[in-house]
Amino acid sequence: MVDALHEVHRVLAPAGILIDARPDSRVLAVAERRKERGFQRFGTIKTNRIELANDRASDDAIARVVREKFFRRVRRGRFWHRVGFDGLAELREYLREHLRFVHRATWAVDAATRMRHAYEPFVIRRAVRYEVLVASQR
Repeated sequence: MVDALHEVHRVLAPAGILIDARPDSRVLAVAERRKERGFQRFGTIKTNRIELANDRASDDAIARVVREKFFRRVRRGRFWHRVGFDGLAELREYLREHLRFVHRATWAVDAATRMRHAYEPFVIRRAVRYEVLVASQR
C-alpha cells in the first residue's frame, strides 16, 4: 500500500488533497432495531481477523508516508454509517455473505426478544474513519 500512496503523491499536484476513508475496525459495529424514535441495541458485530490485519497494514502505510513527509495530516475523525435491513433474517443473511465481518453477531438481547421483533426494520451501524492529507512538495 505504501507504493500506491507514493504513486498517489506523484500524480497529485503540490498541496493536492487525499481523503482516506475506510471502516474503523477498532470500533465494533452494532446491530440495532429501528424504533419509531431512535434505535435499540440488539448486539455487536466484530471484524474478522484478516480484515483487522489489513486495517493495521493500512494504518501503518498511512503513518509511514506521513513520517516520510509525502503527506501532512490536516484533519481526521470518525463518522457513523448505517446499513438498513427489512428484518432480522435479512441482517443475518448479510452477515453470512459479508467478507469484512464475522458471520454472527454477539447478541445483547435474548432469543425471545429477537423473535418478537424479527420482522421489524434493523440496521448495522458501523464506524468509518477518515483522514484528510495534503501532498507535500518533495
